[in-house]
Amino acid sequence: MPISSVLGVFICVSLVPNARLEHPISRRALVKENQDSSIPEQIHLSLGSQSNDIIVVWSTALNVKGFVEYGTTEDKLDKSISSNQELRQNSEQAAKFIHRAELKNLEPGARYVYRVVSEDSGLKSEIFTFDVPHQHPNRHDIFLMVADLGLRTKSLQFLVHEVLNYKYEAVFHIGDIAYNLDHEGGNLGDEFMKRIQKFTSCVPYMTTPGDHEKEIQHGKDTFYHYRHRFSMPNAPWPMTEESLWYSINIGHAHFISINTESLNPDTELGMKQLEWLRQDLLEANRFREFQPWIIVMGHKPLYCTKSVMEQTCDKENSPLRDVLEDIFYEHGVDIYFSGHKHCYERSWPLYNGKVFQNDYINPMAPVYIIIGSMGYEYILDLQRSDPYWLAFASADKSKELFGRLIVHNSTSLLWSVHAAASNEEVDKIFIKQKSHGSFGTPGPGAFERNQEEKSNREKLPQEPFYIVDPEVPWHFQYRRILLSLFVFCVSLVLFLFLRHSKVRKILRL
Repeated sequence: MPISSVLGVFICVSLVPNARLEHPISRRALVKENQDSSIPEQIHLSLGSQSNDIIVVWSTALNVKGFVEYGTTEDKLDKSISSNQELRQNSEQAAKFIHRAELKNLEPGARYVYRVVSEDSGLKSEIFTFDVPHQHPNRHDIFLMVADLGLRTKSLQFLVHEVLNYKYEAVFHIGDIAYNLDHEGGNLGDEFMKRIQKFTSCVPYMTTPGDHEKEIQHGKDTFYHYRHRFSMPNAPWPMTEESLWYSINIGHAHFISINTESLNPDTELGMKQLEWLRQDLLEANRFREFQPWIIVMGHKPLYCTKSVMEQTCDKENSPLRDVLEDIFYEHGVDIYFSGHKHCYERSWPLYNGKVFQNDYINPMAPVYIIIGSMGYEYILDLQRSDPYWLAFASADKSKELFGRLIVHNSTSLLWSVHAAASNEEVDKIFIKQKSHGSFGTPGPGAFERNQEEKSNREKLPQEPFYIVDPEVPWHFQYRRILLSLFVFCVSLVLFLFLRHSKVRKILRL
């Protein structure tokens, strides 16, 4: 397809409506400041409605028009079309304007070069390259999976190096981005996006919202920074709260990203997302001949051994599991990736708290993987006893881990986990699946029906393994007692202190 036929659509978003100079400066300094403020920064790519559509998003401090020059060679770059839209933001220091250009109908598997240009000043970014995901049925696809990645991550520079030196089709960031995008008036989000620009400008950076993206702006808007900083497939831009989920076909896999922050079936938004998910899975199964692997990503896990405050994924009764598990089982979801828990955990093929087999040869239920060990360690994290469904786990905080997913073909994929700082391989499994599709009818008796229908008794444990809420180890109970005693003592001292007459007189109580 000739480059001239490639369409481009560009939008600019202002995050601050009225930015004014507070102090008078010289004309020469003003010109230089305006030029510096129009430098394109925080450049990142994502996939459009299909895998050969590439979206370019970037930021500037000034409201300037811009465009993307792109093509297959540096000496022939086509310019995209531009338009403007204004939005609000409070910070005077953060980048206030976000721009979006969509490059459509690119040649699958081709390499393109591009640069971002601010029209008024003529300032240009450096020239970047990206490869459009291929559509060759006999080639494998490689994806990087990570969650809970922010500026506190010690291995961020190693992760950048990994992406630049390994041929990934896309990077999937499964929630909790930057910690947090909106903090310090947006400056923290800006800094994070600048640091990862080295790889996000070259490889599609696909995101999933997490609980740390659910900030509230102006009393009503949720996910404000997330909805404006990123552009995901088949969603308007800026994204709305009703479009924070998507799916995309890449090679042999159908990827689905869901928003676990709005999956309450008792709300209109939750019902809308669940209905979309069911319809998307029905459609994916219709075309399973072409994309046999179904991979779902959501920030919060369905199963876990880590207990953090109010979360329930380590309990027998989990609201999120109640909503999603039957859907995943019925529609044959192969893997569910999540984060939120700052550890790495991998389950056996599992449904309704029962392990269906202790290998990954023709799995008879979904596999659940948490890849959240890049996250900051909470002081209240508790490592519970290993349940029967847990195949492997790592809570070693000295190793910040990322995952590498290699989809070899329609029947085989490789999942491996590596320490970012050393690239040490921490975990690896092959999943072989010759018959993709529904695992069966969900509900009570699914384990027994599956055992009979699949004729795989030799691969099943002698007794079903049920998820249980094990006793908390004594040393964690001891820590809880000490923490409770400390809080009680502090409260008592404060109470007695405030009852003293001189103190009350000073404080005018």
